[in-house]
Amino acid sequence: MSEYVVDTHASLFALAAPRKLGRKATRTLRRADERGETVWVPAAVVAEVLLLRELGRTEIGLPELREAFATTCWRFLPLDLDQLDEFAALTRIRDPFDRLIVAAARRARAKLVSRDRELRETGLVDIIWS
Repeated sequence: MSEYVVDTHASLFALAAPRKLGRKATRTLRRADERGETVWVPAAVVAEVLLLRELGRTEIGLPELREAFATTCWRFLPLDLDQLDEFAALTRIRDPFDRLIVAAARRARAKLVSRDRELRETGLVDIIWS
């Protein structure tokens, strides 16, 4: 079975604007749910979603994420010391949220659902989007 990590955009799009997801991302998330594969939502994504909600940039918040955790194959991925070890080594990634998300994907040995071209260009993790 495959496992996936979703970044912030992928999470928000999947929950609030599915048409904005890339074709492969849509297919992957749908298939993961059908097959009962795990889609991890890292702690960093949850924190970033909460910050975006505070700024008025999304209506999605903790209640919507909790609902996704309860009704889909999405699971919360807590931040742990192994991820922080990985984070420390990923100095090429300047954005701290992106760095934490990539660290989570690498430690989970999961593919990352993300539209972020810069992350794709690093080659540090397999990325699914278009």
